[in-house]
Amino acid sequence: MDKVYQIFVSSTFSDLEHERRQVTNTLAKAGYLAAGMELFSATDQQQLDFIKRVIDRSDYYVVIVAGRYGSLADDKLSFTEHEYEYALSKGIPVLAFLHKNPDKIETGKTDKDPSKARSLEAFRTRLSTGRIVDFWTSAPDLCTTVLTALMQTTNLFPATGWVRGDQAIDPKVLQEAERLRLENAKLRSQLSELQTAEISFPPNLASPDEKFTFDLATIKYKPTNVYGERHEESREIIPVNAKMGAMFVDLFEKLLEMPTEYSLLQTIGQIVSLIALGKQADQTTEFEISRDNLERLRFHLEALGLIRTAVTKGQYTSAIIWEITERGRRYVSQLRAIPNRSID
Repeated sequence: MDKVYQIFVSSTFSDLEHERRQVTNTLAKAGYLAAGMELFSATDQQQLDFIKRVIDRSDYYVVIVAGRYGSLADDKLSFTEHEYEYALSKGIPVLAFLHKNPDKIETGKTDKDPSKARSLEAFRTRLSTGRIVDFWTSAPDLCTTVLTALMQTTNLFPATGWVRGDQAIDPKVLQEAERLRLENAKLRSQLSELQTAEISFPPNLASPDEKFTFDLATIKYKPTNVYGERHEESREIIPVNAKMGAMFVDLFEKLLEMPTEYSLLQTIGQIVSLIALGKQADQTTEFEISRDNLERLRFHLEALGLIRTAVTKGQYTSAIIWEITERGRRYVSQLRAIPNRSID
């Protein structure tokens, strides 16, 4: 899509009328839209307000300075400097072009008022600070300098620009974008409501509040030998019942580590033992559930949407990884959250 850049050309009026016209003609021939002082002269606040609206629609701001400071606003700043300040405030790239030899400008095109001369010098200094400026001595020189600087700037810092109406976005595309925006907002609202609502589970599946029968193995170990080793002494398997939800809440922090399924045999065994029997593991005793228990739990928790699994493959072995889902996080958070007592 071809873009055309609008350039606002600013300068004092009468002393630079010829140079400004030459610059705007050059820009027009190069394919730019030139807007500037040849259309109006900023001599009062009302006119300045109109100029600001034109600057708002411009992509780049060019300011040309020679031997005059220009007409003053009520605050004693020239209208040209006011335009410059406004362009800065809007973040519009500023290109400044200063006369190289201000002392050689003919007397009729310089300020005779000492205060204006001082203001002009201060303005030149301000334009030269914090940016690269270009200097000129004649109208042809100025035209070439402005065009070269603009081509470099538009390549390095492309602006929004203008496009032909027949190259602009199809109205149907805009309508579709608006439809998608509204649909997205609706879905976000629905998602927010779901996140704050109590989690429910499919009625055809056992809920986390129901008990699961675990084949719990109590493993006794002999005292550690001189080599720091310990050996299994006995193993007793008994069926115990524990609520799946209570087990899942206690398993929450372990799931954040994305453990392997094999490591969960003992982890869940310790949790179930504490819930069902009130017994904790120690140096001589450990608890473990069966592999069949673990596999059934995995499928059921996945069906409830509380976990998801993945397979990691090493050089010689592979392992099943358990990971808690966002639904699982919400389930645990709602169980552990502080209830609103005022509802009771």
